[in-house]
Amino acid sequence: MAGHLPDPVERLFDPLSYAMVPLVDGLARHALERLGAFEQTRRINGVPIHYYLIPCRRLAPLPVLFIHGMGDNAVTWSLVAPLVARRHDAFLIDLPGYGLSGLPPGKSFASIADMTAIVGAFVRDVIARPALLVGNSMGGWIAVRVAETNPDMVRGVVLMNAGGALLDGHRSWDPFIELLSPADAHQARQVARMVFGAIPPPVRELSARGMINLFARQVVRDFISATDEPDFLHADELRQVPTPTALLWGERDRFLPPGSFEFFHNHLSQPYTRVLKHCGHLPQRERPLATARFIMHFAQRIAPAVQPENCASGRRNSERARKPVQVES
Repeated sequence: MAGHLPDPVERLFDPLSYAMVPLVDGLARHALERLGAFEQTRRINGVPIHYYLIPCRRLAPLPVLFIHGMGDNAVTWSLVAPLVARRHDAFLIDLPGYGLSGLPPGKSFASIADMTAIVGAFVRDVIARPALLVGNSMGGWIAVRVAETNPDMVRGVVLMNAGGALLDGHRSWDPFIELLSPADAHQARQVARMVFGAIPPPVRELSARGMINLFARQVVRDFISATDEPDFLHADELRQVPTPTALLWGERDRFLPPGSFEFFHNHLSQPYTRVLKHCGHLPQRERPLATARFIMHFAQRIAPAVQPENCASGRRNSERARKPVQVES
């Protein structure tokens, strides 16, 4: 088999692989603190929700809320959010059941409806002004639903390799579900190859087992088991999204079902789009600079004129509006 590692090498990699994802996340948490992020927890709809705030230090056109995907957590944005925070207040939320956030009382997982309600309440009660939502994978799915249910509080949506496309229903998603239950190390590494685009092979190999452990957690397994076709995003639903949308997609993503990019691109109303070459399912980890530039450029296209005192940092700044960022070709 191509790419098959000798058994002694696999036995060496496995303990390291289990430890790699927690280690990287721990380092990212410390990095956020050093970069000026404030760590807070608020009770939203009866659920303790953990988040980071990186306040801007100049005029802030609008706040940006980063929403992670299934099995992930807020620190997935640690390379992107500090760059975006140069111009915007950046909020990084741990969805219920992930990272350091709790679960709805009496439940082993949070449904799409639960997460939509909590994120919507977070925008309204914590951010307290209309925001740009940026969602990766399942986070994009939730961002669309929040825009539908809270149109007055959402200025725009950036979808990054978004999940939740109905496609052909179970026929499209059953293979994806099977993919998340690898029986051995070989399959775990296959998943890692499907997720990442141009990550160096040693890093990809080391992350495989740890990444699969994230999907093996009860909060993820129960979510997958309980989610059915009515929960997914339908074509008509995308056509009626009430806010401007942008689509940032890693072209080497083999993790989502085939046709996911086309589903969003064809059914959203004129999405501002960029496809990233040599990038997989996680642009925020693989191409953070290009991701940050895309978000800021889209924000400038949609941001209303605001006064400096709206910045969460509380600082006043008479700086003139800056020139638009040029998105990389």
